[in-house]
Amino acid sequence: MTVDIPEYFQYDGPIRTVALIGAGVSGVPATRHLREAGLEVTVFERQSKAGGIWNWSPEITKPLSVPTPAPSNGAFFPALPEAAPGPEPVTKTLDDADHEHRLRFSPPNPVYWSLSNNVPIPTMAFKDWEYPEGTADNIRHDLISAYVHSYVKHFGIDENVQYNTRVEKAVKIPKTGSEGAKWRLTLRRVVPDGDDKVTETFWTQDFDAVIIATGHYNAPYIPDFEGSAAWAAAWPQQVLHSNGYRVPEPFAGKDVLIVGCGTSGIDMARDLEAHANKVYMVGRKQEDAPEAYTAMRKFQRTLLPKNGELLGEIKRFIPPAPGAPIESGEIELADGRIISGVSLIIFATGYQYSYPFLPQLHRDPALGAPTPEEKASLLVTDGASVHNLYRDIFYIPDPTLAFLGLSVNTSAFSFFEYQAQAVARVLSGRARLPSAAGLHEFYDALIARTGDGKFKHFLGREGERAYVRHVVEWVNRDAEWSGAPKITGHSPEWIKASDNILASIAAKYGTNPEMARWLRQNGTGGTEPEIEPKAEGKGDEGDKVDPKPEAAQQPVAAAA
Repeated sequence: MTVDIPEYFQYDGPIRTVALIGAGVSGVPATRHLREAGLEVTVFERQSKAGGIWNWSPEITKPLSVPTPAPSNGAFFPALPEAAPGPEPVTKTLDDADHEHRLRFSPPNPVYWSLSNNVPIPTMAFKDWEYPEGTADNIRHDLISAYVHSYVKHFGIDENVQYNTRVEKAVKIPKTGSEGAKWRLTLRRVVPDGDDKVTETFWTQDFDAVIIATGHYNAPYIPDFEGSAAWAAAWPQQVLHSNGYRVPEPFAGKDVLIVGCGTSGIDMARDLEAHANKVYMVGRKQEDAPEAYTAMRKFQRTLLPKNGELLGEIKRFIPPAPGAPIESGEIELADGRIISGVSLIIFATGYQYSYPFLPQLHRDPALGAPTPEEKASLLVTDGASVHNLYRDIFYIPDPTLAFLGLSVNTSAFSFFEYQAQAVARVLSGRARLPSAAGLHEFYDALIARTGDGKFKHFLGREGERAYVRHVVEWVNRDAEWSGAPKITGHSPEWIKASDNILASIAAKYGTNPEMARWLRQNGTGGTEPEIEPKAEGKGDEGDKVDPKPEAAQQPVAAAA
């Protein structure tokens, strides 16, 4: 007897209701496309408005643990009531004079005032919604946030969003009787009730599918350096993650140590140039990194401010003396050098992937290596990546769970919208996934090519273009089968703008494309080309921005 193996994945039944977690730059276009596909979509967003990390606030996060918690609680510690909630909301009022509840529930976003995009603006446009005419290639965060909010208003996204609401737990409820299997979400809403109280509400809600659009900048990561925990305990306001940095003025005349030489680390170092006395930077090389990643990091290391110094790796933070100021603390480097006199430590060490509402799909490193059977169903282990996903979207063991916004080094807005279109087509039955065997085969080939760490999510310019071409071909091939309208790929205008990425990066950092290209190729060695760098801060009229709002100019406690 032969057994027919289906060519495509078969869902247990039709998908009608979808929970979408997050109303940021991946969740917002997904809401539109899911709705247009005929699905009933409900979005849960813990902030009071859409926009995700681009929503600026002068407030800073509460002090973080150093090192940061394991991935299963990296983004937040779920809050669940003693009695399991049901569909009927249960509400109570809590004292919150210190704003502890509201800040732990929805921490401020990692937006420093000088933050701007580093890929050309035309590549960051959603479909059918361009930036205002005359928008420069490089603009500040508040203009990007305004663009997202204009999209939300134009397409009526707010109608589908429940704001001030966080998913605390998500579990799959098995099929019962005529009811198919469902995802049951435990939901928590926290709304300010005046300045000193909040109203907290719990309830549950069931859905056919869940899409997680929380991105990859919501769970700060601080590695475990010897002695760093003691420093954070002694000086909690002066040892922070980059997500707690806002403006440079409070650090005038001080020595600052930034751990991490990536995009945010370099931005903050250059931001501090006119204010800090000295900016030390510590980075580490990753030998297994893709060529495009290595080239960018090489370029970024050439962008240190005039008062900056690149150090070797840190060996340990020497234990602080009780009651002593942080400036008396000493940091030993791997080469034996001792650094002291530092007033502020910023860990620009990135983020980890973390989904605390899915504890059943986490296995923290402290529990030991998973068995092969466990590994085949896990989403997160060490937090460096997300496992068992087809094209960074569909959870292979159960594709009623999907993700948006995990891929890195892309033109995020437009790229995430292509992912959203694919999800909407599949969940609405107008595009098909490969069979279970095909999903596993694709993932295994990815791991063989990229490894199982963070670089399996890394695309870069050429990887992004290839990914989008595949999505368009896949969706349009199945459109002929389902009768759905076809979608369009990258336009010639998009390709042209993307080709101009070096010019965009050069403008952001005050140099020119030739200098940027040379620096990426040669790093700090060699003979510089005979090219005058573009004067810092000079640009076209379209590059001008408003000064900081009054609130952002005030010194703020450097809490992480």
